[in-house]
Amino acid sequence: MDDVPTRFGSNNGGNDQATPDHAPDEWAEHLARTVAHLAAQLTMTQLRLRALASELTPREPGLDESVRTRLQTIAALETGRYLRENLGEALVELIDVDALEREIVGFLSSPPPNE
Repeated sequence: MDDVPTRFGSNNGGNDQATPDHAPDEWAEHLARTVAHLAAQLTMTQLRLRALASELTPREPGLDESVRTRLQTIAALETGRYLRENLGEALVELIDVDALEREIVGFLSSPPPNE
């Protein structure tokens, strides 16, 4: 993992060493903790949304389209902010967040598979 910053496009002048403020093992540990934290957040969010949808959808049959429309609106407005917040400063510096934001918004704006 000596070249974690370099493999993710760090702007350290092409140097194969970690940036001066982070040793290679610190990068690996930070990356592992960040990924674990994001996985935990994602899992909790999925469970909450699953519970919410299970309660609301049977009560309001047309809710799916309303939720899809609202999701697309919120995604267009807030995806970048949430990504930066959830990734943290160190990882935002390592990846192309703008490209990832475009991919997420595009994915959420596409029609569902059954249409």
